[in-house]
Amino acid sequence: MGDGAVKQGFLYLQQQQTFGKKWRRFGASLYGESDCALARLELQEGPEKPRRGEGARKVIRLSDCLRVAEAGGEASSPRDTSAFLLETKERLYLLAAPAAERGDWVQAICLLAFPLPPTRNLL
Repeated sequence: MGDGAVKQGFLYLQQQQTFGKKWRRFGASLYGESDCALARLELQEGPEKPRRGEGARKVIRLSDCLRVAEAGGEASSPRDTSAFLLETKERLYLLAAPAAERGDWVQAICLLAFPLPPTRNLL
């Protein structure tokens, strides 16, 4: 997991087409907040292995995230995947991860999007 990524893998994103909706596969990298960057989910379109500078790239700022939840029965995701919703201030994303990894993706996104406030010592 080079480049400081918290989690990497592949996710599918449902996109609106002229005639219906289509799932597209993206290389996904989840980054935590640092001194010079915001926490974010980067989706890189392109070859089987995500590489910098190739294909279209989408960046979802986790500071804009309002909720992350199971998609339930409202979405039929690609084979052997499980769908989840990521809602930001501007848009609702329907994503799908391999079924065995969905819980890990949701948990990792939630930990970065909704960090617990630091505890204060009240003594």
